[in-house]
Amino acid sequence: MSLTYFLWNGLEVNPDYYQCPTEPKSAEIRRELWGAYFFWSGILILTLYLTCFIAIASHELMKTPAYKAMFVLGIFDLLSVCIDSIATGILGFAGVSYCDFPRLIFILGAIGYGSWMGCCITSLNLAVIRICDVCDLKIHKLFEGFRIYFSLFFCCSYGFYGIFLTKPLIFSSAYMSWFFDPGLGKDPSLYINVAQIFNNFSMAIGTVTLNGYLAYLFIKKPGSNSNEFSKYKINVLLQAFLFCIFHFICALMYTYMQYVAAPEVLILVAQVTWQWGTGSICIVYLTLNRSIQKAVLHMIIPKINIKVSQIPNVPSSDSRALGMQNNVI
Repeated sequence: MSLTYFLWNGLEVNPDYYQCPTEPKSAEIRRELWGAYFFWSGILILTLYLTCFIAIASHELMKTPAYKAMFVLGIFDLLSVCIDSIATGILGFAGVSYCDFPRLIFILGAIGYGSWMGCCITSLNLAVIRICDVCDLKIHKLFEGFRIYFSLFFCCSYGFYGIFLTKPLIFSSAYMSWFFDPGLGKDPSLYINVAQIFNNFSMAIGTVTLNGYLAYLFIKKPGSNSNEFSKYKINVLLQAFLFCIFHFICALMYTYMQYVAAPEVLILVAQVTWQWGTGSICIVYLTLNRSIQKAVLHMIIPKINIKVSQIPNVPSSDSRALGMQNNVI
């Protein structure tokens, strides 16, 4: 029931679980308004994120563990945006169902879910790195030097596991969303994805715990009474909140709708939160991360002379987070 089986069997789905019936299919359900929204918003997100991704890849801070993690996160986010926004918009606008293009939708669903898993684990990994940057935890040595590549390799392996070795999501034009059950009339329990349940609940708990703890560290940081630091603190807290909210809602709602008959509006909200859970990162970069803002402007207008105000000099056990060119979350 995985992409690996599909590839090893001559691009044929498992007939016991994914074979479409021979009877004429029901009339197509086109979602032109929502399809247009997901497609064009996806194109916008993809354009902005690619710009940030190139800026991150060419930035001198790529030497730091946080930016290396942001680079890997960008790969998974870009893949996810292509599925949860652009592909969703095209399929929904045209009213395409699974049995119209079973192989294509099977592949897209596998990539979409695996990229979501990769986003989740890399986001949590990045949060841990940020916490280590703010306070001197013993585990910070795990992210120093070449050792950062072990954690990033684990993140990539986790994402590829989701792509190749778990049950894929299948698009439903009726609900403008993706489900593990392809709706072929078979026992729904056959399509329960244990990996999704584990991943999404771990993500919901982990993202709130880690980003909440990071926000707590900044609130309690010495020197927080200064006006300059207060502005910086608000910036950090806002980023932590935006990183949390979409991932938390998407993780819980997408799990709920897979196994419980959910109202259509909740399903659409879940799809939108998946879109912005992976796509809002570029908005955060462009509006709140001064290092990336500066890199993007230099990339677009190479000769521009950008003056960026410095972060307040806040005592920290590791200057990578608080002392390098306004590098914030």
